[in-house]
Amino acid sequence: MTTRRPVFAIAALAAALVTTSASPARAQATPPMPAQPAASAAAPVPSRVRLVLNASFWPAKTSFSEFRTFTEYAEQTTIRTSYEAGTGFGPDAALQVSLFRGLGLLVGYSHASRDVTGQVDVSRPHPLHLNRNRSASSELSGYGLTEGALHLDLAYARAAGHLDWALFAGATLFQVEADLLQRPTYDDVYPYDELSITATPSTTVKQSPTGFNVGGRLDYRFGRSRRFGAGVQVLYSTASVKLKAEPAASEASFDTGGLSVGAGLRVYF
Repeated sequence: MTTRRPVFAIAALAAALVTTSASPARAQATPPMPAQPAASAAAPVPSRVRLVLNASFWPAKTSFSEFRTFTEYAEQTTIRTSYEAGTGFGPDAALQVSLFRGLGLLVGYSHASRDVTGQVDVSRPHPLHLNRNRSASSELSGYGLTEGALHLDLAYARAAGHLDWALFAGATLFQVEADLLQRPTYDDVYPYDELSITATPSTTVKQSPTGFNVGGRLDYRFGRSRRFGAGVQVLYSTASVKLKAEPAASEASFDTGGLSVGAGLRVYF
C-alpha cells in the first residue's frame, strides 16, 4: 500500500502538467480573426474609356489669294483677289479607349468656323478703245471658311490621383469649305471711261485633303468616384488645300487646321 501512493501522486502530477501545457497551445492555434476593413463605397472607376468634350479656339489667321484672266472686248481682263480668314471657334469631341498599359486609340472630330474678308482688284478693257484698261477695287465681306476634321490617332494615357493626362498623334481627314469670288458685276455705262464694282457674289468650293495631327491633354477628375472631370487640350493639325473658283482662276492655296486650344468636360467609363 505504501509503494502505490507515490505512483498515483506521480501520475496525477503528470496529468496536470499535460493539461496546463495543452491549453496555451490551443489558444495559440486559433488566434482571433482581424477586423475586416469596410469596403469603400465610392471606389474610383476604371479609366479605359474617356469621352472628351471641348470648346476650341484657333488663334492663327489664314491668308490666301488667287487671280484669273480671260478675254473681254478682244483684250485681257484680270481679276486679283486676296482673302484673310480670321480666328476660328468651334466644338471638339473625342472618344479614347485604352487597350494595353495606357496605349490605345482615339477617334475625334473638330469643326472650326472663320469669317473671311478680302479685296478684289479688277483691270478691264475699254469696250470702245484698245489699250485703255479701266481699274476698280472693292472690299469683300460676308464670306466664310469652315474646316471639319476627323482625327484617327494612337494615344497614350496615364493617371496619378485626380490628374489624368494623354498624348496622341495620327492622321486627320479634313473637309474644307471656302467662299471664293465669282465674277464681279459692274456699273459700266456709256461712255465707259469709269468702272465701278457693284457686287461681289461668292461661290462655295470644297476639298477633302488628308493631313496629320499631334496633341496632348491634361484633365482633373472630380470626387471620390472620379467619373467626371474637366481639362484642357492643345492640338496641332494641318493639311494643304488648293481651291479653284472657276477654270479660268488660279488655285487658292493655304494650310488648313493649325494650332487649337480647347477646354471642356470629361466622362470616364
